[in-house]
Amino acid sequence: MKKFLLSASALLMAASSFAAAQTDGQTYATVDGMTCENLWVLDRVHGGFEASTLADKSVRTATTDGKTIYVGKSLDGTIQKFDVKTGEYLGQIQVKKNGEAYVTTLGVNQVGFDEYGHFYVATFSANSAGTGNYEVFLCNLETGELTSVGELGFLGGVGRVDYCDVIGDLTGEKAGCTVAAACSSNINIFMWHRAQGADTWEGGWNGLPYQEVVGTFPKDQTNFSYGSVLKLVRDGSASGELGMFYVDGFTTFPALYGSDGSLMDSFENVDYTTTDKEGNVTHEGKTVCPSAGTNGVAEANIGTNLIVYSEGQYDAPHKCQAIVTSVDESLAFSSMKALWTVPADGMGNTSDSGTRVHCLDRVMLPDDAAGKKAMLLVSFKCFNGLSVYKIAQEGYNAEGGVAENVVAVATINVNGDVIAVSEVAESIEIFNIAGQKVASVENAAEIAAPANGAFIVKAVVNGNVVVKKVIL
Repeated sequence: MKKFLLSASALLMAASSFAAAQTDGQTYATVDGMTCENLWVLDRVHGGFEASTLADKSVRTATTDGKTIYVGKSLDGTIQKFDVKTGEYLGQIQVKKNGEAYVTTLGVNQVGFDEYGHFYVATFSANSAGTGNYEVFLCNLETGELTSVGELGFLGGVGRVDYCDVIGDLTGEKAGCTVAAACSSNINIFMWHRAQGADTWEGGWNGLPYQEVVGTFPKDQTNFSYGSVLKLVRDGSASGELGMFYVDGFTTFPALYGSDGSLMDSFENVDYTTTDKEGNVTHEGKTVCPSAGTNGVAEANIGTNLIVYSEGQYDAPHKCQAIVTSVDESLAFSSMKALWTVPADGMGNTSDSGTRVHCLDRVMLPDDAAGKKAMLLVSFKCFNGLSVYKIAQEGYNAEGGVAENVVAVATINVNGDVIAVSEVAESIEIFNIAGQKVASVENAAEIAAPANGAFIVKAVVNGNVVVKKVIL
């Protein structure tokens, strides 16, 4: 359906030994038929973090393939490895370019996997002149060798880039691919796309690689500021086509943008709890007001749509926590309902000197015998801690590892005034942004599009659910 979240880590006591991972000691209530359980944590609240390899301000982002967690250290060019289930330290990979150690300023600032299992490394770029390329590399996890994915030219677009997101296939072999990033020094979004089988990348905005978004929350912001995070929306097709995306900046709250760069949804209409500097509640709402000074957002679906965002960083009363919320069929921010704050007692509030990024990621677990769903959520806040949580439908009971990356059985596309599914679906339903069903059909491969606007299309093909948000 949309974006998957995950990442994780463990602890290293010295060059030759490591501390045992622990849990946060909290019991999380079952809410709306969903459970939350901490698998392990390494942070400043629960111990072990200060002696670990992660206690370094250059450690920015983390990701996982469902078995191992890979954490990038951006200054020494290494990838730190941990067991996703236990937090056991598994050693490191020295990243190399042309056989030599790749050690450069913030060279390993972003790590991740595309939807076809390719591990990638992306660099920080000051990009004050709009010249040159944004550097993204495929990384061999056995040798550490980097291979450029090709030229992602700035072509006159100016703006610092800290982190990026990727959907599709970076190699272009099995599907197209989109690479996107939010600028820190303005409200430009960089977007590059390669078609399946293409050797070169093109700008994702009508041939240009950059475009200014229309609208922010709070309103009238002129830049997202340092460490801005962009998350591309997964529609279940793994096609790599440009779609919707979230941006969470230092000056802004998480907001959802359409494929044309227009603001679609934000915290503007969310009923959230607010507190003062002493932690006293000044308004009691359905969820928690995030700090504009922390950057992190992700989404998932385990039978219920989830949005996870960073609550805050080290300014009191924040404790580098993540807020897990549910949203309705419309996926609207206004429908947010707080489920859990993880860890409940926080990961720490030690300054990372402005790094700001709160890396949130997830990976789906295999359905159990009864068809119940689950996922792992990883929350990594630079210089404060790393934690891994299992979020599942109540009664979930499955053994084994994480399912492999799988391309959805069907895709959903808009063809003029028709919404088409690539295969005959048992049902196709269309919901408006308020969550109301506005059209449906059974045993069909297409449905007439309703009036112009934003809609959620849900198709069931061979028992598998494919959901896509579309703009008509």
